[in-house]
Amino acid sequence: MTGPENTEEKAAAYNRGLDAGRIEQRLQGHDEHLRHINGSIESMTQALRSLTEELRANVTLFSAGVVADRRDAKERDRIAEVRVEEADNVESQRTVRWTAWQRWFAVVGAIILVVNFGLGLYLAFNR
Repeated sequence: MTGPENTEEKAAAYNRGLDAGRIEQRLQGHDEHLRHINGSIESMTQALRSLTEELRANVTLFSAGVVADRRDAKERDRIAEVRVEEADNVESQRTVRWTAWQRWFAVVGAIILVVNFGLGLYLAFNR
């Protein structure tokens, strides 16, 4: 038979069970929340790894581009120097300087030409 003490014990046990169930339910909710946070942290870590790899690849491409640009700039400078040198060579070939004996020969030839022209005019008009 159930006495009042027995009923109170059962009610207290029932209340303790309800409280334990509520606590268990809260703990289970917290466990799910922690699993969700851990999953989020894991996905964030994977995203950061992939971003880091992508950044490293981009840095590698960028540094390769910079090296290529430097090499291209050096190549352009070298080509410009060669072209300036070629232009100087062409200019020096165009402006050929005469030697001293060539200048004397040209002056004597010009004098002979003027004398012959004058002699020709003299002979033409004095007859």
